[in-house]
Amino acid sequence: MSEETKVIIGLEIHAYLGTESKLFCSCATNATMPNTACCPICLGHPGSKPVLNEKAVELGVKVGLALNCTINEDFFFSRKTYFYPDMSMNYQITQYEVPVAEKGMVTLPSGKKIRIRRAHIEWDPAALVHPSGMGKSNYVLIDYNRSGLPLIEIVTEPDLSSPAEAREFMNTLENILSYLNVLRPNTTMKVDCNISINGGNRTEIKNVSGYAAAEKALTFELARQKLELKNGKIIHQHTRAFNADTGMTVELRKKETEDDYGYIFDPDLVKVSLGKDYLASAKAELPELPEAKAQRLMKEFNFSEYDARVLCGDFNLGKIFDKLVEKKASPQISARILTRELLAVLNHDALLWSEVSVSADDFVGLVELIEKGKVSDKNAKAAVINYVSGDKSKPVEFLSKNNLLISESIDLDAVVVKIISSNEKAVTDYKAGNQKSLNFLSGLVMRETKGTASPQKVLEMLKKKLS
Repeated sequence: MSEETKVIIGLEIHAYLGTESKLFCSCATNATMPNTACCPICLGHPGSKPVLNEKAVELGVKVGLALNCTINEDFFFSRKTYFYPDMSMNYQITQYEVPVAEKGMVTLPSGKKIRIRRAHIEWDPAALVHPSGMGKSNYVLIDYNRSGLPLIEIVTEPDLSSPAEAREFMNTLENILSYLNVLRPNTTMKVDCNISINGGNRTEIKNVSGYAAAEKALTFELARQKLELKNGKIIHQHTRAFNADTGMTVELRKKETEDDYGYIFDPDLVKVSLGKDYLASAKAELPELPEAKAQRLMKEFNFSEYDARVLCGDFNLGKIFDKLVEKKASPQISARILTRELLAVLNHDALLWSEVSVSADDFVGLVELIEKGKVSDKNAKAAVINYVSGDKSKPVEFLSKNNLLISESIDLDAVVVKIISSNEKAVTDYKAGNQKSLNFLSGLVMRETKGTASPQKVLEMLKKKLS
């Protein structure tokens, strides 16, 4: 394939809305024992009548507004007919003809705009449970606790042009939804990934759990399609599954078309009418979202666009920053520690926020030490690394017990003299106008003192002795 291959990707992202009861009945959403939170409605008994959860609509509207969608004041629910063992009614209640929200837009950190086709509310099927520890079995179990849980499905237009860009979009979306606080805690979003190249038929990779897995699935599928075309084969539209263990996709079935689902308006559910006052109130209640917060930080603290967007591009990072500012810590130093040091450790070690315990309280003392010039940047970085990936001791405690704070008792003059006398070439280069040599000598002094000398004093003393 040539380097001019045109990659077209569209995503369908499913996330659980954070309600206490299911979408069309009063069954709880937090049950743990199988089949203990179900009723005639979510079991699909004949004659049972669904009643819409108002909270789910409220959360769905918030999602639509945050994604710059048009909210339909009047919308409907439809029946999507299919015959799977996890769907006792043989249809799913969803939205098709008139969703709650449509025609939106999300701007990526790169500046590229991704169109949102629709955001609609639907209920989740039951969960198929494959018995484990019993060797190969010829049956599955069904847990109806999941049947009827409210989902928001966000469908993009095919505007994404690479697996990496798809993941960038998914991270951006997740951050927006985190600011909204509309999702059910401790749940993983699932993604249906649609991909084609050079305008050919698309394949859909179904039910990929998590964004890292989605990027891997798309990367494999892109390579597979390129190879198929290189070998003269035709890509047929079909559905595939992703195996996270092998990193490969495998064919599941021929892809259904929308007509195959036989959508009809659900006769058991009436039209939902929101009204202009409802929408105005919902818009007024939206929290500060990432883009607005970034603009505020640039104006309020004179942050660079980079620092502001990095802070606001990660909900948890921004939350820690806000708490540090509340505790009167320096905004500039706080931002630097979080965006340069903390985020670097998380990214380097591929750690998720759910895997670490990070508190703004533990950073207040470190920010104060830096502000007062009592710790070097090198040792501050070491303290953050240890806090996240080492013995987990608080940064200030780590610095104190390892004698890494800047000391006034060091015979700095003797150290500087030693470094100058043993690095004649660097001294000569500096006197010849090479400013980098001064930084080299300063680094040697800081290493000799294990970072416990003031960097400013080191530079001043070096300049004085070399002048």
